[in-house]
Amino acid sequence: MHRRDLVSLTALATIALTLGVGCPEEQKPPAPGAKPTTTGAAPTGTMAATPPKPTAAAAAPTGNGTIKGVVSFTGKAPEMKVPTKRKDADVCKDKDVTYNAVLTKDGKLQDVLVRIEPGGVKGDFKAPDKHAVVDQHYCMYEPRIQGVVAGQDVDIKNSDGTLHNVHTYKGTESLFNQAQPKGSDPMTKQWEDPGVIKFTCDVHPWMRGFVVVTDHPFFAVSGADGSFTIEKIPAGKYTVEAWHTYYGMKKAEVTVADDKPAELTFSYDGTEAAPDWNKDELKGLW
Repeated sequence: MHRRDLVSLTALATIALTLGVGCPEEQKPPAPGAKPTTTGAAPTGTMAATPPKPTAAAAAPTGNGTIKGVVSFTGKAPEMKVPTKRKDADVCKDKDVTYNAVLTKDGKLQDVLVRIEPGGVKGDFKAPDKHAVVDQHYCMYEPRIQGVVAGQDVDIKNSDGTLHNVHTYKGTESLFNQAQPKGSDPMTKQWEDPGVIKFTCDVHPWMRGFVVVTDHPFFAVSGADGSFTIEKIPAGKYTVEAWHTYYGMKKAEVTVADDKPAELTFSYDGTEAAPDWNKDELKGLW
């Protein structure tokens, strides 16, 4: 080969290298601190970037606040008697138990569930390990009403020597309908969504029980003297609900501090009409 041809080939190779023709481009490392850039989807066969983890729910707040108070009652309450049909109810007829829809004493109202409204306390509240209990005793649900935290286990017992049929509703929706013979083991249920679960019995139609599911633990039920106490509340302003299964809902605003109990009084009047969904509870019982 002539010297002139060698010079020409050498020149062509130099131009090719300069222009990048026929050879893969060398990837330069990014400068220190520079962020890598990407375009398009990740190539097939390579790992895509790990998606960001979801934000964790806020931890349950702690507090030293207290709401305490009383539920008063004026006017005339409907008379509570032993249901007529109950006298024909096998083993239950041996025990005359007065109906418990409206229980008053000395101007106070029992069995009112008082709670901070659902969603009113921010945070992630875990259900307690302790199970709540709904018992069937002398052909009545005991207690008449109670509160539970969403996801909390509820044991449903039959302490009677007879068959019961546990039929529950949320509003008009039938949730479960399950027979519970005498001597059978408790059945355990739980509900994740806030709401009122109504218990009935298809064998003994006067039986009523209520479990109120809430997304936090700040609730209580008024006792025979009408009193209630809710403890360990974070300081702040809240809307508090009082709900009686026969007379319905009352609401109040309250400010809770760590150093002094906030006091509330809810008042019910016996002349008030019962809510439409519950106005027939006493109909035909005696």
